[in-house]
Amino acid sequence: MPTQKKHTSPKKTTVKKSPRTAARKRKAKKPKVTLSAKKVYLLCGVIVALCAVSLALSVRLTAPKTEKPASAQTVAPVQQPTTAKQPPVKQDLPPAATKTQITPAATQKTLPAPQKTATEPQKTAAQTQKTAAPSTAHASTPAQSQSAKPQVTAASPIAQPNPANAVASAKADKPQQTAQSAKPEKPKPEPKSPFTIPPAQNGATLVFVIDDAGRSVANVRKYTALPFPITIAVLPKLPQSRVCADAIRSAGKEAILHQPMQAMNTRLDPGPGAIKGDMTFAEIGTVIKENLAELGAGIKGMNNHEGSLVTADVIRIGAVLDVCQEMGIYFLDSRTTAETKAPQAALERDMHIFEKAGPYIDNDIDREKMLARIYETLTYANNHGRAIVIGHVDKSVNILPQLLTDIYPYLVQAGYRFATPSQLR
Repeated sequence: MPTQKKHTSPKKTTVKKSPRTAARKRKAKKPKVTLSAKKVYLLCGVIVALCAVSLALSVRLTAPKTEKPASAQTVAPVQQPTTAKQPPVKQDLPPAATKTQITPAATQKTLPAPQKTATEPQKTAAQTQKTAAPSTAHASTPAQSQSAKPQVTAASPIAQPNPANAVASAKADKPQQTAQSAKPEKPKPEPKSPFTIPPAQNGATLVFVIDDAGRSVANVRKYTALPFPITIAVLPKLPQSRVCADAIRSAGKEAILHQPMQAMNTRLDPGPGAIKGDMTFAEIGTVIKENLAELGAGIKGMNNHEGSLVTADVIRIGAVLDVCQEMGIYFLDSRTTAETKAPQAALERDMHIFEKAGPYIDNDIDREKMLARIYETLTYANNHGRAIVIGHVDKSVNILPQLLTDIYPYLVQAGYRFATPSQLR
């Protein structure tokens, strides 16, 4: 009987797998990698640092061309250093403006490189945040605010202006610091005085009186042009007496009557409108009032022209003082004689009068001698508080006005004051 072969199922053949494929399968079966909170914070910090570096580089690159005027500002102080002409500081620019207005064409080529590097880690960070969402759900709000800060791309408006503001304000403050640190200019030294003038003491006040006006109004105007208060005495009944008086008043100077009086030498003619030794009180009063009326209103006082015979007579000079009191004017004793009785007559009437201090300023028509007389006047003023000095219009017109103009600013610098007799009453 033939034997039947048993049908057996074919044996399964096992294919041996290579070690590499086995390793790949094992790796594939491993769970996905999750990021811890520390790693997320670290990635966020790196992204923030990259953004700050890129922003600082963009400001640094734009600084040489937009801040060129700063080099000139260090020389000349800037009145408004914090102007609005700094494009990097603007915060609300549209996306297109951030590329075209912030930097010139030369710097736009260099800016995209750091911006692209800044966006690549941001995409990876966004992906890692999705995978790590379950593990970071319990993170605190400060961590969320930190992770939200680096979400700034080149296409979005600038959301972190603080670093740019700090850099821009630091650059804007540099001109102020340089201007403040600049040393103030030293005051120019005052010019050395060509005169030997002692410092004023006791409120020293100088009073200049110029006699004998009435012959030349042109000469009078040389004295009225002086830059300080001055008194000019006008002789009566001369061709230009009234014209000279008007010129003095119009210039704002003080006009007085230069009253002619008889001298000790009776052969000398004192001129028209004079007071003589044989006149009565009534005649003396009439002459003085006529002379005052001729010169016009605004005559402040009177002094004597010559007149040693009259001023040495206490009665007749007393009659002159009575008219002065009646007319409301002052009397200045020219002291043509040491025997003058004007102070005695004034004391009897309880009246204040003025007196010339020392000799006339122009006894000698010489600049140096006139200057020496002025120095003597300064010494008298420092000792007595004031000094009245007298010159003459026509006699010294070619020297005295210029001398007084030259010395005046140095007298003021030394502390001397200037006045008229009416201002001292």
